[in-house]
Amino acid sequence: MAALCLLLTGVCMLALSTAQQKWAIVTLSSLGFGVMDLMLPCAWSMCMAIGGEAGGTATAVMNTACNLGGFFCTFGFGYILAATGSYEAPLRVVAAIVMASGLVFSLVDCSRRAGISPIAAPG
Repeated sequence: MAALCLLLTGVCMLALSTAQQKWAIVTLSSLGFGVMDLMLPCAWSMCMAIGGEAGGTATAVMNTACNLGGFFCTFGFGYILAATGSYEAPLRVVAAIVMASGLVFSLVDCSRRAGISPIAAPG
């Protein structure tokens, strides 16, 4: 489900990069980001399934990686926008990244657990 949501979001973003009318921009961005939010429960449950007893650690690693990606994406988007003077190129780059992440999600096997051991509490 997460992979499908990410792929559909990427398609919406590609279409968004060519939209000219305000109604199309609002519709495609709302649809794309709304569909992307549908993958969040899958992503969190995937981390819990893979992490097992250390599910909190797995979700923390995912959350940190996503936040770092979002941080660097804002700079990349701005640099591409400044270099091209158009929103088309940075939107297409982000769409490609989102679709690539959908392909990565499709390869994850949640039945295999990571070799993470929870840290024992002192005491």
